[in-house]
Amino acid sequence: MRCPECGERAADARLKYCENCGAKMPASPQQGTGARPALRSSRPSRTSEEPAYAAEILDEVEEHSRPRVVGDAPELDAEDKTDPGQAARPAYEGPKWLAHVPAHSPSVLGVGLLALAVVLSALPFFAGAGVPGTLLALVAGALLVTRELHEAGEAPGFTQAVPPVLLRPEVAAVSTVVLAAIAVRMLGLGLSPLLWVAGAGLVAYDQWRKVLAGPDGALAWFEPRQLLRMPDVVALAGVTLCLLTLFGPWAVLTTGLDAMPDNAPVPQGPPELRVINSRRPSDDVLYTRGGDVAMLSGWDLPASVLVELALLAVLALLALRPDVARPSWARFVPAGAVGLSLVWAALNMRLGVGPIAFVMGLGAVGFVAFRQLRGEQPLPPEPEPAPYED
Repeated sequence: MRCPECGERAADARLKYCENCGAKMPASPQQGTGARPALRSSRPSRTSEEPAYAAEILDEVEEHSRPRVVGDAPELDAEDKTDPGQAARPAYEGPKWLAHVPAHSPSVLGVGLLALAVVLSALPFFAGAGVPGTLLALVAGALLVTRELHEAGEAPGFTQAVPPVLLRPEVAAVSTVVLAAIAVRMLGLGLSPLLWVAGAGLVAYDQWRKVLAGPDGALAWFEPRQLLRMPDVVALAGVTLCLLTLFGPWAVLTTGLDAMPDNAPVPQGPPELRVINSRRPSDDVLYTRGGDVAMLSGWDLPASVLVELALLAVLALLALRPDVARPSWARFVPAGAVGLSLVWAALNMRLGVGPIAFVMGLGAVGFVAFRQLRGEQPLPPEPEPAPYED
């Protein structure tokens, strides 16, 4: 549209006056047909005295000064995203109960349950695995958690400081067996036995498919059917009998701060007056004053877990496949396990069914250990007869 006075073409059809001479511009066809809605309702109106280029500059400044909403940002393509955390950690698609567990591992969750059981054992109302069992459980659990974090690529600063020999599958297999053995020792009723069984079960379930089963697993080194042949079956029966007797009563414990011995002096009497050859009844509150009698099983005795692991080591050595290389000192392991168990039984010996049956089972294990010490190998299995042919 041109100015009728000077003929200058207007840069903006909305101008009412000419920018060159100031004459009034004729109405545009759009203005004659009706009011045109504003392109940007939020933009304030400009005065007619402002030039066209000034209005464009002000509009651009206002556009950049407007606060940007996060949701209005355009979505970047996959190749344009440079967040290293999202690229290194793919989305988790496993079970929901493992979503917040480190390394998403059932073994880590199982070790957590065992750690809770160990913490509760410090309270007087919860059973514990004893000092040796607790220390072994803590070491085995720490090795399993370290290996799981290493396999998942988490906590690299911690896992790289651990020697690689402790991250081997054989170490994880031994740790699993140790935790399972301690869980057997903790069998019973209560919260602590439940935590031990649940934790060890999760560890065994996870490590079975990782390091135990399969052609490359640790169980490929063993042939359990060898324990059913003579004379190894004698050791199997002896170890089974020894472990079963640990669930029976082994000792009697008298509890109570004011429990009186049988030959204690009579209260309120002269010190030379003593009861001779007279056993006081345990329910006589006059003399016992709160004393109580508790039965202790073999598992409640100190170092019972070490005896269990020693006997299981004998069975593991006997179940090794014939083609697996054995060190020269391996033949001394059964004799050492029997000697350790015999010393433990002698220190806790009582006239009871449990201790006597334990020594009998230990004698059966000692028979096989003596043969191993002399270097005698079990007889090879007889070959199957060839099928009859006409």
